[in-house]
Amino acid sequence: MSLEIVHETLERAVARGDVPGAVALVTDRRGVVHESAAGLASVSRTAPMTPDTIFRIASMTKPITSVAVLMLREAGKLELDDPIARHVPGFVQPPVLVSFDESTGERIVRPARRAITIHDLLTHTSGFGYWFLNREILVASEGRIEHFGAPFLMHDPGERFSYGISTDIVGLVVEPLSGLPLGRFLEERITGPLGMRETRYEQPSAPDRLAGLHKLEDGKWIDGPNEPRGEAPRGGGALYSTARDYAALIRMLLNEGRADDGTRLLSPESVRLMTTNRIGSRWASTQRTAYPARTLDFAFLDGTQKFGYNLMIETRDRPQGRAAGSFGWAGIFNTYFWVDPRAGIGAVLLMQLSPFCDPRCLQLVADFESAVYRALG
Repeated sequence: MSLEIVHETLERAVARGDVPGAVALVTDRRGVVHESAAGLASVSRTAPMTPDTIFRIASMTKPITSVAVLMLREAGKLELDDPIARHVPGFVQPPVLVSFDESTGERIVRPARRAITIHDLLTHTSGFGYWFLNREILVASEGRIEHFGAPFLMHDPGERFSYGISTDIVGLVVEPLSGLPLGRFLEERITGPLGMRETRYEQPSAPDRLAGLHKLEDGKWIDGPNEPRGEAPRGGGALYSTARDYAALIRMLLNEGRADDGTRLLSPESVRLMTTNRIGSRWASTQRTAYPARTLDFAFLDGTQKFGYNLMIETRDRPQGRAAGSFGWAGIFNTYFWVDPRAGIGAVLLMQLSPFCDPRCLQLVADFESAVYRALG
């Protein structure tokens, strides 16, 4: 493939001021076939973006957690229809919200019609929401960000797809079932065998390689100092990584569960479970923002997608783009990836700015995708 048009696409977006910088990578089943970097990793430090720049990948952590849970299933530690309470000591299922008065904070709740299962959590059909997508949770939480607790469920388990803290909750099964803390399990069983040496919860040892977290102010991109330390390990986010590292995970999925060196991490059956429709007749519809500084509406979900285990599944061929059956996801600081098994490729596009789903970021995602498939012919 001649993928110089990918680099040109990034350069044009930076020149327009659409993004401060970006890294793009394309891999096939054998290895990386193209990587590009353009612009600045940090405008305050005038640090150039490079292929090995480290990013906060946020919800791109979620598919890695799905791999961990499916490993536990293959080991006979759990079944997908098990209630989460069976495996997490002290877990108390929240009630379902019936009505909420924002002016007073008063709410009416009722017991859920059934228990939340592992499957519900992996597919985001559990009823757990996010504070930045549900006004009721935003008001009720009074400014606290809760990754492992919720005042209520937004609907009954299994009723519909709604994005939320489900993967943080399902990640709680790892330690009691494996005897290893989540971060160590991921390192020993997944990121280590895949050679993802830059992927960890701890802040990078070389903080100058970490991209700044940007936002627009008075028409200019600004970024502040990097956080002094990483977040506590959780299944739904908080990992740092690079495009090259994430490509190793993509190749494992393209190769039906095998790492580059042939080591098997997952069975082909588990990969199929993860990467095909698991929500039945339901659809992954647009998720609406409750906090536009954090995220805009999830415009890349238009109601034609299904959902696997923490992966969006395309049901239609995109014109000049990925084929039906492709899967992928994103992170809230505008990191994106997709995998196209029919074409035998995967792609990663990493930016570092807020809000999520900024139209300029989505345009670059679309332009990047189009450039990749034009190069493929």
